[in-house]
Formats: sequence, structure tokens, C-alpha cells
Amino acid sequence: MFLLLLACIAGICIGRGGIVRAFDISIPLSTLSGYQRILMAVVAVLAIAVPIKGLYHLERLFRNYTEGKIFTVASAGEIRQLGITALLWAAANLIWIAAAVVLTERRLPHSFYFRMDSIAIGVTVIVISWLMEMAAAMREENELTI
Repeated sequence: MFLLLLACIAGICIGRGGIVRAFDISIPLSTLSGYQRILMAVVAVLAIAVPIKGLYHLERLFRNYTEGKIFTVASAGEIRQLGITALLWAAANLIWIAAAVVLTERRLPHSFYFRMDSIAIGVTVIVISWLMEMAAAMREENELTI
């Protein structure tokens, strides 16, 4: 993912005649000035940072599972972070749409496709993490009961 990030930044900053495409929106690099390219690179870094965050928390969750820590507060916290990552993905989509409109000075089509599925998934995963946290608290209470 880090190499993808570096390639994306290099392509945006020094690329000639290319097109940056994310969230079903294409932005031609040839129409962007140097300042606009730097701004586009920052937005791309933010968009790529979201899946990196998701992979980080997924790796920590799987590490907890391999250690046998399934219904624990730590595992519930990692699941909650995955839900937050899904919500951040929706925010990244909105930021990309805003950047596309601002940087291309409204030369793009006036209709954009915003997917609500990441919001629904994020909220659902956060609710599941809350239920898992309650289950972990109940398990800890049962272990303390003689």
C-alpha cells in the first residue's frame, strides 16, 4: 500500500497527460496547475490512508483471534475501528467529489454517484462491536463469579 501511495503521488505531481480516477470520477492531470496537483496529491493520500487504516486494524483483530482473544474488549475495539474506517471511506468519497468539482472548475458532469453502502456497513459494524463489548463484559463477570 505504501508503494501504491508513492506511485500515486509521483504520478499526480510529475505525470503528463494522465488521468486520476477514483470513486468513479476521472480528473485529467493535463488541466491541473502545480498547486492543483499538490492539492490532488494530498486528497489522494487521504483516500489511500483509509484502506491502510483498515488493514492495520484488521491485522490487529486477526492477531487477537490467533491468540484466542475472541470476545474481548480489545477485539471489540478493533471491530469498532473497522466500522469507523468504513465511515471514513464515505467521507473520502465526499472529499474526492468536492476536490474534483473545485479543481476542474465544474467542467465535470453535474451528477455524481455517492454510494451509501459504506455508511450502512460502518454503522452496522459499530453496532456489532458494541454488542461484542457487552458480551465481553458479561464473560468477564461470569469468570469472576464463583
